Amino acid sequence: MDEKQIRDLIVRILEKIGMHSKEAEDLVFRTGKVESSYKYIRQLRGPARGLFQCEPWVSVDICKNYLSYRPELMKKVANAIKVNVSHFVQPKEEDWDFILETNLAAQIAMCRLHYRRIPSKLPNSLKGQAAYWKKYYNSSAGRGTVEDFLERVA
Repeated sequence: MDEKQIRDLIVRILEKIGMHSKEAEDLVFRTGKVESSYKYIRQLRGPARGLFQCEPWVSVDICKNYLSYRPELMKKVANAIKVNVSHFVQPKEEDWDFILETNLAAQIAMCRLHYRRIPSKLPNSLKGQAAYWKKYYNSSAGRGTVEDFLERVA
């Protein structure tokens, strides 16, 4: 995949949902790079989907415990990713499994929303983003490491 095209799409989607900043753009772009190398739409051994390797249950959680309290943002996201708002109001894992595998705009939005729920400021350094990704996206249970992030995005 052409990385410039991916980055341009990330910017467009983040702007449409009102969540663009240089830090957000870089972190979302780098998350895709480390999670899938922009090659895989299905996790090789697991439930994660899309270039950003989001698990469907995470999208359901974002809908139920974040977007449901922010109806205007929910409408913005639904419009930006061209998904009916019903998938946000009554989210189902099987629906999000399909959406995350087939809709690149939805993948970008869910990645950004995943980070948006974190109360800490987005880091602007590469090392800071690597640590942030590990702690909040990959998690302590994930196999990825800060070193993996740094190697894959360099």
